[in-house]
Amino acid sequence: MTFEIDFQNVTFHYEGSNIPALKEINLSIEPGEIVLITGPAGSGKTTLCSCINGLIPHFHEGNLQGNVMVRIYNTKKARIGGLASLVGMVFQDSESQLVTSSVADEVAFGPENFGVAREEINKRVVAALKATRLEGYEEREPYNLSGGEQQACVIASVYAVQPDIYIMDEPLANLDPAGRAQVLRLIIDVAKKRGKTLVIVEHALEEVIPLVDRIVVMHQGEIVRDGTVEDVLSLGDIPQIFTRPPIIRLSEKFLHQVKPLTPEIFYKELSSKYDLGTIQANSSLLQEPVPDGKPIIEVKDVSYSYIQGTEALRDISLTIREGELVAILGRNGSGKTTLVRHLIGLIKPEEGKIFVNGKDVAKTPTHELAQDVGFCFQNPNHQIVTFKVRDEVIFGLRAHNIPASEYEERIHEALEIVDLLAYIDAEVFDLGKGQKQRLALASVLALKPRILIIDEPTTGQDPQMAEGIFSIIKNLNEMGTTVLMITHQMEYAANYAQRAIVLKSGEITFDGPIRDLISNRSFMEENYLDLPEVTKIAGQFSKHGIPPWLVKIDDLIPTIQHILPKAT
Repeated sequence: MTFEIDFQNVTFHYEGSNIPALKEINLSIEPGEIVLITGPAGSGKTTLCSCINGLIPHFHEGNLQGNVMVRIYNTKKARIGGLASLVGMVFQDSESQLVTSSVADEVAFGPENFGVAREEINKRVVAALKATRLEGYEEREPYNLSGGEQQACVIASVYAVQPDIYIMDEPLANLDPAGRAQVLRLIIDVAKKRGKTLVIVEHALEEVIPLVDRIVVMHQGEIVRDGTVEDVLSLGDIPQIFTRPPIIRLSEKFLHQVKPLTPEIFYKELSSKYDLGTIQANSSLLQEPVPDGKPIIEVKDVSYSYIQGTEALRDISLTIREGELVAILGRNGSGKTTLVRHLIGLIKPEEGKIFVNGKDVAKTPTHELAQDVGFCFQNPNHQIVTFKVRDEVIFGLRAHNIPASEYEERIHEALEIVDLLAYIDAEVFDLGKGQKQRLALASVLALKPRILIIDEPTTGQDPQMAEGIFSIIKNLNEMGTTVLMITHQMEYAANYAQRAIVLKSGEITFDGPIRDLISNRSFMEENYLDLPEVTKIAGQFSKHGIPPWLVKIDDLIPTIQHILPKAT
């Protein structure tokens, strides 16, 4: 049998590490196969991908044992440039892949380097921008795009090269729901129509599993499960490593079958099998009341446009009260990041006023605002400035004139909150992206801000780590910190936030209880938001009395059991 990719007993140690990043990997992928690779952060997924395009061993230093064959090429001998026309890769950190000063040039860069004719390049650029929803962005600077837009730009640049093998390392991580659906459909369609091989690393299993041929689960550098979708799912969950999507678990429990289903088909099959009854609403599931503290952030009639003339905010007015936990939602480019950057003084409003803890942001120095407001960027590399974990936390304390006698207590307290205390003396560059995200959060928490603003807190986090981050945010909120979080993860937003603010094209289209938002399916679709999977399933059963705003599978299972006949 001819393999497109063939790992032959591969073990890899990064330079200076005694722990193998990959351990005795044997993995063969056939031409045209669509393979999902999943597993916890740090399990070796990105390292495995870097072996396929030759970054290992030619760029990342370390010891590679065994062979990685890409068609007839041994990656130990093949040049990275030579493999680039065969293997197109979207990196986990999309910003690190940007090299030009405009979106159009970025997409054209790859084909130009491979000698594609100018007329063909122009056609590919137009098609790639349309496929990734970046039409009209041709002259925008990639570094000034939002994280999701940058990711779309990188995907467009790989799409334009038209390689034979696509390697996608978490391509959906920073995209809004509509963007995820479109990009995923694009990637899969290209692979199937062009007969391309696709390796996709993802944590968003419910979206990807129905579309792939095979699942590979990794943990601590090893492959712990590998097989067809149905075979891997039928073996059940692996605690802390691999948790199947809710629809799979519900199908197994109530239909006694393991296969990917849509919520609609699940309801249809269950209602065909059983005579479903109705239940009364469970008062124990009522949402907690929204805090009614005094105003701590006031935004009044704020508008803002970027230099290129792009209107990012239009007549924004809102009030955030002390103790609130607010989710700021909307598609990529809707103005979310622009709004929160106003609150820390990184951007000054062209029109309108903003008051934070009673201070006029336009007249208050940024360093003074930072005493009240802690800001975590979407990309932690934008705020990490030192080489050691301990020094990173100290940097902020020193900048804000915190007495040196308080350093150790604050450092330990902040690192313990984010579960990084064991890394207190580690090098920053030895941390994974998810760990860097938590370090950036720790450096902010050490300052004990009254307000925490966090932009996409789950970037680079596996589901367990994401749950941990949101638990940290919730605990801080319960201790009195006012929290604003930008996220595309509706499941976590609905689980943890009390209030949602939705932006669309720079305007607020919704501001209220998050339960009201997720109960309005048509509004969610109009604003490019996606319901949590459990909520989608619950909505199918609303005629039977099941609340359509349920988010947790542990709440949904007993309600379904109540509408089944007593004998089941």
